Amino acid sequence: MKTVTKKAFCIILSLCLALCSSGVAYADEPTTAPSNEMTVEQAQAVLEEQRKALEQSLKESEEKLKQFSESEKVTSEYIDSLDEKIGYLNEELTLLDNEVRQASEKVDLLTADIAVLSEDIAEVQAEYDKANDKLEALHDSFETTKNAYCLRLRAMYVSGSSSILIALLTSKDISQFFSRYEMIKAITKSDTALMNEVNRKIDEITEQNSEILSKKTELEQNKASLDEKQAQLLNEQHTIEAKQDEIAEKKITLATSRAESDALLAQYTAQTKMYGEYKYEDEELIKLVDEEINAILSGQKDPSQMKIPEVSDIVKNPDVPNTTSALYYKSNAVLNMTYPAPGHYTVSESFGYYKNGGKHTGIDFPYPVGTTVVAAQKGIVVTSKALRDNKGNYYSYGKYIIIYHGTDAQDRKIYTLYAHNSKLSVGVGETVTKGQKIAEGGSTGNSTGPHCHFEVIIDNEKVNPINYLSR
Repeated sequence: MKTVTKKAFCIILSLCLALCSSGVAYADEPTTAPSNEMTVEQAQAVLEEQRKALEQSLKESEEKLKQFSESEKVTSEYIDSLDEKIGYLNEELTLLDNEVRQASEKVDLLTADIAVLSEDIAEVQAEYDKANDKLEALHDSFETTKNAYCLRLRAMYVSGSSSILIALLTSKDISQFFSRYEMIKAITKSDTALMNEVNRKIDEITEQNSEILSKKTELEQNKASLDEKQAQLLNEQHTIEAKQDEIAEKKITLATSRAESDALLAQYTAQTKMYGEYKYEDEELIKLVDEEINAILSGQKDPSQMKIPEVSDIVKNPDVPNTTSALYYKSNAVLNMTYPAPGHYTVSESFGYYKNGGKHTGIDFPYPVGTTVVAAQKGIVVTSKALRDNKGNYYSYGKYIIIYHGTDAQDRKIYTLYAHNSKLSVGVGETVTKGQKIAEGGSTGNSTGPHCHFEVIIDNEKVNPINYLSR
């Protein structure tokens, strides 16, 4: 028994000393969380390639512009080259806007992740602190039990096992023998219980130590992840700031180039009399006008449902020429239109796209102020108005008219638009015949000089008018 108890005591004492001297041991286990950085890097690489291509195009465009002398600037070639540069600038701004949007979305995601991680860290920290307090309490309890057991071991070691035998042999009688025997049994049982209590507390400490190690590892992993995401967030915020500064600089360059292009266009059209629209009107104004027109056209009834005052009923047979009705109904005759300014057939700007990427939604016919403007086909006037801003200045189409002509064989609604007039001769709701005067030509709104901007609209889609005009 003496040998066994000394060995047990040495094991317990060494464990106790290790715990008391070094505290709780923590394991550092580096972890690598899965990420989708490769996908992000690939997306950024694509954007970077686009940026490089645009920068190269801009550089070539700048070199091309430098080849023109000062006297060659008021030419269509120079203006086209300048517009081409502006188109590249627009693309670059769009790309920058996309990059800022992507970075902003990433900032939002990182901010949400950081908020969740912060909550997790606070929760794990509370659990860790609780576990740590429990471990300290176990240490104190173990220390008391250990000290009690150490005293018993020391007493047993000093007295030796022979003292137990002597105590039994020196009994005066059998009664005293059994009394001493029962007392020794009780002491031995108490020693065993004390030993078991020591072992139980060692197991509790070991288990609690394992739990606190787990919490510590989880806490460190969360904090590392939080630090990484905060660094990413800071980097994305710096990226956004840098790109916003770049956007501001590009917008200044763009505004300067646009102003130069419009000024040169005004000089060029004044020399050639080939008037048209300025290419860089306020985009918000354009949007408002388009929305207003779309609302009018979308609410237009089918000609078969309209009751038109002082005209005969609509002929619904597409094979019979519709000459008496104000509107066509399922007849391609509606697509046979006359020129809006008789005698003026020169086109200063065709339907399609400018060099800057902007769209020209009609065709322009230059003419002197006061030129008669006629309805390209019979119909009903659905819009006749002047667009003015809060300062009284004309903008966009200026004084313009829209006429509804009915439907073609495919049952598509057909409209025509006449813009920049100096005088409007018809009002909303009036019926007009093909070739009837509806306005006098001018240069109101977004115009470099007197001309008719003419559009054909089929089911709310603007198409090339030249395909429907005949003299």
